[in-house]
Amino acid sequence: LQIYAYLTKNADLCTFYNLDLNKGLFLSGKTGVGKTCHMKLLRQFMSFSERYKMKTCQSLALEYMDTGSNVIMQYGRNFVVYIDHNTINTSYCFDDLGAEDEVKHYGTQTNVLGQIILMRYELFQNRRVLTHFTSNLTASQIEKCYGERVRSRLREMCNWIEYKSTSTDKRK
Repeated sequence: LQIYAYLTKNADLCTFYNLDLNKGLFLSGKTGVGKTCHMKLLRQFMSFSERYKMKTCQSLALEYMDTGSNVIMQYGRNFVVYIDHNTINTSYCFDDLGAEDEVKHYGTQTNVLGQIILMRYELFQNRRVLTHFTSNLTASQIEKCYGERVRSRLREMCNWIEYKSTSTDKRK
């Protein structure tokens, strides 16, 4: 119902569920409860201008390993040499936050998603560009993995929707 309220922009339901339409979504829950599926479905019901791109966190980490800091710039700032407003305002859903490995590019180890989140926060602050996430981690696990700074920024950027602990794995 929270995702429905967000999708339909129903002011009364959003108020009831304490959802802010000016923030992205952060879906948190156990493996197999439908977080990724819901985010893939949600984007199909959005207008083309609102539609976000989906990217797995593991693939971002592997891209960093291959190409280096260009990945952080591409997904963090959506930086382009000539400002293309269609590109710089791109919203993303980063799928499975916390499942990625810390990787190195020519010996430089970095927390790729932590850096991207900090940069996406700047986009959120300056241009109101939304970012969405799915994760199996709880809020305290996010803080342990990425630090208090990233956790605080995620709190400001996203509406947190936690699937119930009694939700079952739909893949079984």
